[in-house]
Amino acid sequence: MSGRERLTSELQGERGKMTEQEKQEIKTKLIELGFWRADETGDPLTSGEDARIVQHRLEGRLVDTVFVGSRGYVGGSTARHVEVVNGEFIYPIADGDNYSEAICRAGLALPEFLKQHPECAK
Repeated sequence: MSGRERLTSELQGERGKMTEQEKQEIKTKLIELGFWRADETGDPLTSGEDARIVQHRLEGRLVDTVFVGSRGYVGGSTARHVEVVNGEFIYPIADGDNYSEAICRAGLALPEFLKQHPECAK
């Protein structure tokens, strides 16, 4: 393993691939929280387009001056960080092996974040 590959693995935390059961549990929870509808086709855990729908719905729970941002690691990794940005304050709320996974994990974390930071909630 090269130095770059080792660094990428360390940054990603070696989470490995999600099982189908984990994916279904996350999707079920997103439905319960209102970030995905049971009658929607597609999969926000595997489709960037569907994940953007989830991100839009996350942002719908935030006041207009606060947004959800996503950024990647250096070195060609697909892993992503998701943050809630409120002016100069940046709050990391989720990580994932890719954008879709990170946004879906952010959906699971947002309700607790909003309890801790009610100034960000609509």
